[in-house]
Amino acid sequence: MRSVARRGRVAWLAMGVVLAACMGPRAAGSAGEAEPLAGTSWELAELNGQPAASASGVGALTLVFGADGRASGNGGCNQFGGPYTQDGAALRFGPLVSTRRACVDPAGNNRETTYLRALESTTRFSATAERLELYSGDQVVARLWRSEG
Repeated sequence: MRSVARRGRVAWLAMGVVLAACMGPRAAGSAGEAEPLAGTSWELAELNGQPAASASGVGALTLVFGADGRASGNGGCNQFGGPYTQDGAALRFGPLVSTRRACVDPAGNNRETTYLRALESTTRFSATAERLELYSGDQVVARLWRSEG
């Protein structure tokens, strides 16, 4: 009878530990806690796990969140813009439109296309004061650093 009581106390203790862990602080960007992105500016650091190395003749890839619900930026060769919606940590872009200037370097065109596709595939984000990560499902598609923009 004593071992049954001991197992019962152990079970309650284990349940308490699990509940305490569930009630602890959430990671930045958890649903319902995310800071508004409106009014922030970012510069691409990594795209689909690869460093955002600059192609020749191509500027920095940027992203700006307007207070009016519109995102804009530079894709390297062209300016782009379009609506975004943020609901907690959920984030959606699009449709995005861009100017149609060709890059001098074909690698720049490819990088710009990949960047815009990554933005349009975004479903959620996490952010700190200096870093923004965009996710498509559970995969990080872009990492950006805060800029003064």
